[in-house]
Amino acid sequence: MKNSSSTPKIEPMLEISDLRKSYDQLDVLNGVDLKVAPSEVLVIIGPSGSGKSTLLRCVNHLEEPTGGSIFLEGERINDKTKSRPAFEKHLNHIRCQVGMVFQQFNLFPHMTVLENVMEAPLQVLKQEKTAAREKALELLAKVGLSDKTNAYPSMLSGGQQQRVAIARALAMEPKVMLFDEVTSALDPELVGDVLRVMEDLARDGMTMLVVTHEMGFAEKVGDRVIFMADGVVVEDASPKEMFSNPKEQRTRQFLAEVLK
Repeated sequence: MKNSSSTPKIEPMLEISDLRKSYDQLDVLNGVDLKVAPSEVLVIIGPSGSGKSTLLRCVNHLEEPTGGSIFLEGERINDKTKSRPAFEKHLNHIRCQVGMVFQQFNLFPHMTVLENVMEAPLQVLKQEKTAAREKALELLAKVGLSDKTNAYPSMLSGGQQQRVAIARALAMEPKVMLFDEVTSALDPELVGDVLRVMEDLARDGMTMLVVTHEMGFAEKVGDRVIFMADGVVVEDASPKEMFSNPKEQRTRQFLAEVLK
């Protein structure tokens, strides 16, 4: 048995403690606790309405948690004790480090693919145009769209638009990437290209939280899978354990339905 004192402790990239979110009388998150290690791919599964998307939106502070704490590399990112201007500046800093890709692509329709990817680094990070362009071209090559730099979003398939959205999020050089059911609006034949890009990111060591219904991806790429229902984490396991021998009855019921 190894001496635990000789093993360096790995601090979590992201830590969530007792996270709660309510809308009026509706409790969507009921005390979620999670730790995500650097370079870990955490896949989040569960039925509609279980709180999966709300969890991601709270991490990126698109939704303001009702209670609990969120830490990125040990820094609390939902610290409301700051003054409003200081908190807004703090949020902008956090959102640069926590990239998010949505089900809908939300590309700027009047900009080319290249301009879409360059826009945030130019406006938010104040990068020089030459550097932003070089990085954007590199990222578009990474997602397999080097030949679409001058195209407009309306000229692309849904899968291509989603890959542009991923490149756009990566252009901010985030420490964590959040994916919220990014393939659910795509035609089945377009899903594979997007999942391959995400698989490459995982292989490159990106820390990722992925809400998905793609169980094959979860099993192949995930380091851990959590099953959520009714605003709580019901089960947290390795992909092998989750899909071959789930411990909770609620998990077994869900997987029996989706794996039919």
